[in-house]
Amino acid sequence: MKSKLIKPSLIALALAAALSGCATTPPPVFELPAHQSEAAPAELNAWWKSFNDPTLNALVDEALAHNADVLTAIETVGQSKSTLRQAQVALLPDVNVGLNANRNSPSDETAQPGQGGTNTVYRGGFSVSYELDLWGRVWKAKDAAAAQLLATQYAREATRAAVAAQTAKSYFALLGLDADEALLTQTLATRDEALTLQKKRYDAGASSDYELSLATAERAAIAAALPQTVAAREKAESALAVLLGRTPKEVVEGRVARGNGLAVLAKVPEIPAGLSADLLTRRPDVRRAEAQLAFAEASLGEAKRRYFPSLSLTGFLGGESLELGNLLDSTARTWSVAGALLQPLVGLARIDAQVDAAKSQRAQAEIAYAQAARAAYGDARAALAGHRAARETLVATEARADSQGRVKALTDTRYKAGVSSYLDLLNSERDRLTAERDRVNALQGRLTAMVDVYQALGGGWSSEALAKAE
Repeated sequence: MKSKLIKPSLIALALAAALSGCATTPPPVFELPAHQSEAAPAELNAWWKSFNDPTLNALVDEALAHNADVLTAIETVGQSKSTLRQAQVALLPDVNVGLNANRNSPSDETAQPGQGGTNTVYRGGFSVSYELDLWGRVWKAKDAAAAQLLATQYAREATRAAVAAQTAKSYFALLGLDADEALLTQTLATRDEALTLQKKRYDAGASSDYELSLATAERAAIAAALPQTVAAREKAESALAVLLGRTPKEVVEGRVARGNGLAVLAKVPEIPAGLSADLLTRRPDVRRAEAQLAFAEASLGEAKRRYFPSLSLTGFLGGESLELGNLLDSTARTWSVAGALLQPLVGLARIDAQVDAAKSQRAQAEIAYAQAARAAYGDARAALAGHRAARETLVATEARADSQGRVKALTDTRYKAGVSSYLDLLNSERDRLTAERDRVNALQGRLTAMVDVYQALGGGWSSEALAKAE
């Protein structure tokens, strides 16, 4: 029987010897670039400031301070900090002070001579318990909690970066709708003047019913498009107010401040040239995946160490007496010291399952880390391609809009000279309006593409800002 009890301990010692030589750092993930530096150009850390628009800067600051997702991420970091503190406290002895009373009535079989009947024993003092972390299990739990905290911190920075990008995009979309509304309002006023003129000409017999109908139809087309743009602008303004974390009253009121127009914002400097590919591995989502891999590795190490026996020490210093009033007397003073060595036996199957689960979690974290790196490079490539296309589109669209403006002016002159028809005049006005609206869309697309590049390259956060947030 004795040999059977010793066998699990021998197995545990063998496992301890084997694990003592094992590396605790995560193995390298296949074909993943290592981040060599967290340094990033200032344009990336707070990229929205490169647009030189105080209004945009204020909106981003407001979103980072009040957005619900950001606030939730901050609270998640606080929760992880509490978990880490719990793991750190587990490394210290557990010291308590207590008072208890035990009333006992022994049976005739167990009663000591002269101690029959019911009695009450009072016991009070300091108790200490401490588990010697022989195999590093408690330290591994602390390492896991520290890695989890780091992961939540990077998750918070990823959320902040995403909110900053979404705020800028929403702001640009709002400015685009403002410009579109202004174009349609101006065009509607022009159509009203043209319709009034055609009615006068028709009444005077200088214009046909065909020309009057054309003027009426063109005016109605703009009148139908304008309310849709106004509604879209109000919807975008409300959505931006929600993103900024404003109150329900402020959301209903809208009233988001405006700064520079799209044409001014689009003149900002280009994306900094010569950015290193290392910037991709500083992205907070990639760093978060790396921290989660470290957490899974530490959790696996902690689970493996549950196979080993645990050694616990307990001590007590205080008083013990049959009378509560005598508890502090010197004759009632008592102390005790004890040690316990516990080796799992029946629970080994449960530990096996926990280790298997930790291995699976570790494998999942490794896959997620590799996927995060792949996604980072995929995002960067797509963003750079989109930025290049948006820049070329804007150049072509502006050239078209300028040309359509000249065509409109020439057609006006030809119409007044009787060379061009009224239909030619309407077509030139319609084409000019379409070209101007396309210019607005291209300006917005150019700015949005720049935000995508900044975000794909890991912009919107810095290690210095992360340290200050703690």
